[in-house]
Amino acid sequence: MNKLEENRAVISEVDHELTQLFQKRFAAVREIAEYKLEQQLPVLDRSREEALIASRLKELPEELQPYFRTWYEGLMAVSRQFQTDLINAKQN
Repeated sequence: MNKLEENRAVISEVDHELTQLFQKRFAAVREIAEYKLEQQLPVLDRSREEALIASRLKELPEELQPYFRTWYEGLMAVSRQFQTDLINAKQN
């Protein structure tokens, strides 16, 4: 196996782990949506999101931070959309 194939295998393994973590994250997102619906809380909590981003960025080398920010903001946007869809489905 050459370096390209080795690194693609690593990426495949990581992607598999990310898929499992995505499912775990969205199970928690579902619970949060139900809580927010019951408590009549808004889906978006911008200050919490910014605090989470800032906290996570500290864990990374500076060169990766802008890429992580883009990825993480996308993940949070998808999470908000999932919450919104769940809440809307329960209200209708």
